[in-house]
Amino acid sequence: MSLTDYAGVAGLIAAAVLALWMLRGPRAQAPTARHRGHPALRLPKPTHPERAARR
Repeated sequence: MSLTDYAGVAGLIAAAVLALWMLRGPRAQAPTARHRGHPALRLPKPTHPERAARR
């Protein structure tokens, strides 16, 4: 086998590892929608609503 054959086999292995890693990624982060790019629909609660009422 020549050097280009070894490079091709290494590329195929790297592509397979990358595909497995990308398929595994979203399942590991499924409980939080923030990692998937969805915006938060709820507004953050003010920490001190009594201060906001005085203004």
